[in-house]
Amino acid sequence: MKLSLRALFLPLLAGLAGCASTSPQGAFERAADQVQRQSGHRIMWNQAGDDDKKVGDALAKLVAGEMSPAQAVQVALLNNPALQAMYEDLSLAQADLVQAGLLRNPVFSASITTAERDALDPNLILRVTQDFLDLLMIPARKKVARAQLEQARLRLVDEVLDLASRTRTAYFTLQGAMQVVAMREVIAKTADAAIELAARQHEVGNINDLDLANETAQFEQIKLDLGRSQVDLIGAREDFAKLLGIWGNLAVSFRIQPTLADLPAEEVGLDQLESAAIAQRADLAAAIEQTRTLAYAVSLARSTRWTGAINIGADVARLRDGRYVVGPTASIELPIFDQRQAVIARLEAAERAAQQTVRAVAVDIRSDVRRARARVVAARRFAERYREVIIPTRQSIVRLAQTQYDSMLMSVFQLLVARQLEINAYRDYIETVRDYWIARSDLERAVGGGLPPKPMPAPSHH
Repeated sequence: MKLSLRALFLPLLAGLAGCASTSPQGAFERAADQVQRQSGHRIMWNQAGDDDKKVGDALAKLVAGEMSPAQAVQVALLNNPALQAMYEDLSLAQADLVQAGLLRNPVFSASITTAERDALDPNLILRVTQDFLDLLMIPARKKVARAQLEQARLRLVDEVLDLASRTRTAYFTLQGAMQVVAMREVIAKTADAAIELAARQHEVGNINDLDLANETAQFEQIKLDLGRSQVDLIGAREDFAKLLGIWGNLAVSFRIQPTLADLPAEEVGLDQLESAAIAQRADLAAAIEQTRTLAYAVSLARSTRWTGAINIGADVARLRDGRYVVGPTASIELPIFDQRQAVIARLEAAERAAQQTVRAVAVDIRSDVRRARARVVAARRFAERYREVIIPTRQSIVRLAQTQYDSMLMSVFQLLVARQLEINAYRDYIETVRDYWIARSDLERAVGGGLPPKPMPAPSHH
């Protein structure tokens, strides 16, 4: 009898003991490796260990210095609290995987039977049962859970790359805002000199009231433009600091490179970007993984629709005469009313929707690449036009105006207007260069990583 009980319960106990680790470290390391391959940056999960303190010290040094775009992205990837919170999605998915591999707990029950004349000496029956079908379904459940864990990992990679792109965009936006404010301050100083001169000219009768009013209106407009640019600069700093995950004194004192980088001598290779994006975009891979997850779930639901729950167990009974008897017990759910048709229909619909989502994401990716590529090319063309044609022309106009002013053929106001227009051209050039670097960052995001290293000649335009 003891041997029979042992033979019955040992497999059950072995199944219960086979618990997997709930740590998602392996999935996180795979995500970190993919991020580094596609972006060149590392991510770390802050869990208050010794390594985290070292990372914190390194971050403090980066933020204290003048950050480059790459350094700013690295700070955001290591310090952004919203990203750190997303890492817990891996913990949830890993916990689901562990749960999928666990047997349901056995059910223990007891009952007594007695006749009225034997009420003081009843039969005692102890029963333990286990869902046998649950044991058979463990491999299928784990297959679904592994696919869900992989999907969570890919979504995390996509979120990391998205944060890197948004940080670069915020960096270039802040650089552009800083340069525009500096340029508008120069314009304001020029306008201030012009309005002082206009006031003196008006006092001695060299200009009339209308000319003075025009100069005053222009001066006030320039001051308003400077004020708006200063507000934009504050907003750009706050947006950037928020992405870096810094606050307090650090959010006020951090520094970045003050000027936008010049355009590269050669444009990166733009051939076959669509196919590269399809091959490495993590959001598309996550959508594909979702279809696999649902396919596994549909298969699991179909395989169990006619069986229902199957419970097996053992009864141990103590009879009134003192004898013990042991016997097996079994029960099966009869799928008379519910053959899981509604569950299967829902899963099949979700699977079809997921398949269409994959197509939609792929279409969006190709469109995003083409749009970003067009913006890069256009921004480069505009910037080169400013640098090679518009700014030199404005400089030439100022030189000619200065010559005419020296010869007393032009008023000082006309000369000041020419200089202001030259400064405005520089401002527009700054904004165009900013747009170029933002478009280039958007192209990297659309491709899903760094741009192809092989250069090609920059497009020539006439």
